[in-house]
Amino acid sequence: MRFTLKTLSIIFDYPREEFANLVEAKDAVYSLLRGEDPEAAELIKEFLEKINPKDAEESYVSVFEVPPKCSLYSHSYTLKGKEDMVGQYLLEIKAQYKVKGFDVPVEKEIPTFLPVMLEYLSLVYDEDPGAAKRFAKRYLKPWVGELAACLEKNNSPWALPAKALVKVVDKLAGGA
Repeated sequence: MRFTLKTLSIIFDYPREEFANLVEAKDAVYSLLRGEDPEAAELIKEFLEKINPKDAEESYVSVFEVPPKCSLYSHSYTLKGKEDMVGQYLLEIKAQYKVKGFDVPVEKEIPTFLPVMLEYLSLVYDEDPGAAKRFAKRYLKPWVGELAACLEKNNSPWALPAKALVKVVDKLAGGA
């Protein structure tokens, strides 16, 4: 699961060199993913085969950034109508990271950014599967389905890895 989580973290982050390397090594990536979660591996493989790294930036910006059609920030989904609680929610998640020694410099990214959350899970999964399960259940499961639906509605290529993400989070959170 660790490699699948790391791969999804790269896929949902802004497409940089690491993203292009993932696309280039798609066959090797698929082989590794298949051993962790065959269904998610198929969806990620399909995405990596379809996406052109040269066009990925423009596509990413059009769906996730200016203006965002779909948000990659958990608080956008979980705190709708409760904007006054965002600060507390950010501190709560950051405290989860701190317990495991995972540091997210605020000037780099806020703790509710999906790639940061997935990076954290990829690091914690092997060390403490229980903590990974609790984190996925509390902080990802409540909203990743909405993200997947939004991406599907907007015909985004990221709808494929979002479906994989939903499967992985369901599996990680114990299907509950």
